[in-house]
Amino acid sequence: MEVRSGEEVTIRPIKPVGEDVVRVDIEAEGVWRLDITREGEIADVVTTRDADGTLADRDLPEWIDEVTAKFAQF
Repeated sequence: MEVRSGEEVTIRPIKPVGEDVVRVDIEAEGVWRLDITREGEIADVVTTRDADGTLADRDLPEWIDEVTAKFAQF
């Protein structure tokens, strides 16, 4: 999907981790593995990686709410 800033973001579902939570990888200049609720809220930041795949302590991008809001539509 394309976010408002024009950046391309890829969402890869990994697995359900509870009745109302799904684990996903969100990729764009790095990877954020997040647990997202059915309401589109971030339940947990599992891991983050740099663009080269190295584990890193990365802040969530400004556009993350645009992406997680899509989960509230399902």
